[in-house]
Amino acid sequence: MKASARFLRQAAPLLTAALLTLPAGAEEDPWKREALRRPVALGFCGGKLLCANRDSGSVSLIELDPPRVSSEQKLGRRLEDLECAGDGVLVTDSAAGRLLYLSFATGRLVQTDAIAVAGAPDDISLDSSGERCAVASPWSRQVTLVNIEQGGDGGAALRLAATIKLPFSPGLLAFCRNDTLLVAADAYGGRLALIDPGNAHLIGTRRLEAHGIRGLAASTDGKGIHLSHQRIEGGAPTTRNRVFWGQVISNILRSVSFRHLLEETPGGGAEERPVAHWSLYPFGTPGKAAGDPGAVAVGPLGTTLVALGGVDRIALRSGPGPVFKEIDVGDRPIAVALGPEEKYGYVANHFDDSISVIAIADAEVIQTISLGPGRQLTPAEEGEKLFYDAKLSLDGWYSCHSCHPDGHTHGQLNDNLGDDTYGTPKRVPTLLGTSNTGPWGWIGNRTTLWEQVEKSIETTMRGKKPEAPVVEALVAYLELFDTAPPGSVEQNRASVKRGSGVFERLKCGKCHRPPAYTTAGSYDVGLADETGQDSYNPPSLRGLPHRGRFLHDNRTRSLSRALELHRPAAMKDLPDTARSDLLSFLLSL
Repeated sequence: MKASARFLRQAAPLLTAALLTLPAGAEEDPWKREALRRPVALGFCGGKLLCANRDSGSVSLIELDPPRVSSEQKLGRRLEDLECAGDGVLVTDSAAGRLLYLSFATGRLVQTDAIAVAGAPDDISLDSSGERCAVASPWSRQVTLVNIEQGGDGGAALRLAATIKLPFSPGLLAFCRNDTLLVAADAYGGRLALIDPGNAHLIGTRRLEAHGIRGLAASTDGKGIHLSHQRIEGGAPTTRNRVFWGQVISNILRSVSFRHLLEETPGGGAEERPVAHWSLYPFGTPGKAAGDPGAVAVGPLGTTLVALGGVDRIALRSGPGPVFKEIDVGDRPIAVALGPEEKYGYVANHFDDSISVIAIADAEVIQTISLGPGRQLTPAEEGEKLFYDAKLSLDGWYSCHSCHPDGHTHGQLNDNLGDDTYGTPKRVPTLLGTSNTGPWGWIGNRTTLWEQVEKSIETTMRGKKPEAPVVEALVAYLELFDTAPPGSVEQNRASVKRGSGVFERLKCGKCHRPPAYTTAGSYDVGLADETGQDSYNPPSLRGLPHRGRFLHDNRTRSLSRALELHRPAAMKDLPDTARSDLLSFLLSL
């Protein structure tokens, strides 16, 4: 994860600044160097378009008349998002764990301030005043509010205002309702957090029949929000017929009014509840699906762009009423923006290192701007492209990323042939750290990653039998996945140490052996599925705080309850203090 920033980027206030140029001594025309840029975010500044590039840690400046790259400047290690703010630019650098404020000085961008943000900072949302922003940190499950204090010299100072802990990993953020409401979307599942930014208070959480929320934008009338996402039917078997009709995973633009979002939770408090009212626009039809809807941009005139990242297309409608037209663009459109007066749309194509320019009235691509020459890809880099490619599945309904967003999991059930049966839906596991957790599948019936990947494409995605180079590349990419980081719980070290002792006394390491906290065998855990299967390969215990639900069928939200169901006798005789210490230890892994 990331997690990477891949989402909504809209135009921001204009900058009165000179053209961006390179630092003194840098080579001429650096955007002509061979490199992987991997654009992730777009923003308008001073009539020009800025593009943040993830892998190169650079920002490209794009002239609009005629469209061309005029300069590129390296500013960080791994950029995830970009927003134009007043006379400067906000950028998140997830690798460095910082939010940067950049100002124009002597014709180039310079860092005038930075603030540390925990948990691989990702998406940025700027309020309408430009004096405050919010930053999402998926791995620390928090939203950070930052005040932006403008200086007289064109620079600005960043001041930490508040940190708000959430019960899930936040992805996209949006200030709404005249900045009185901040909406945070689940980076993996289908929940929304409603935050009062003035009091830095979590109002409550809402639950949607959704996962993979990759687009978030306020509606034109200001009365609600639009979300692009997918929805999985956990009980639908992944037969060819079900996948063909879009009954396993559907791709959706959903609109929800604030009136329904803000309905008081019965009994008060911040209890989670489902959203009861909405409207849907489904993307894709049998024969021409539209996997992995992503970034959303909505203009004041109602023009709407939605990236269909898995099938390399953009959905466009010229107002709130018309149906969407779909337009072919580059490889994995990931960020979208509308130009002045909504005459043109701009699309960042992640794997093409390019920007598509779309004439809105004609609904066609009129130019493709290269961000610079690439280089030959490694097998793992080829595998990354395949991982996000919905065309591996039947008709393009979903990609590997659809069920394993950015290598993690949406945490829901899927009824596939991973256990060689239908009618036994099981939790989609995380792929983080997967190369160290073989064998694969809930019952441990796949002894190599190669075998697991090949079977998933053929029987879960209902794609064609993959050729050897495809499987080889995907395996190389999966082998790069690190384990999920430990949770952000603030337990004391003494409790964790005591919990380690409890773990050893209960002989938990027999099945969950360090350092991967799993073993190769299958064990009777006393929890049978619909066919009576009760022996499972133990999942790794690393990254437990990022699971949400537990056990093969998601039957419990609580780790403590999962332990009780799995080893009832041991947990019954365990004193409360020892139970608490054991949980502290498990959540520290």
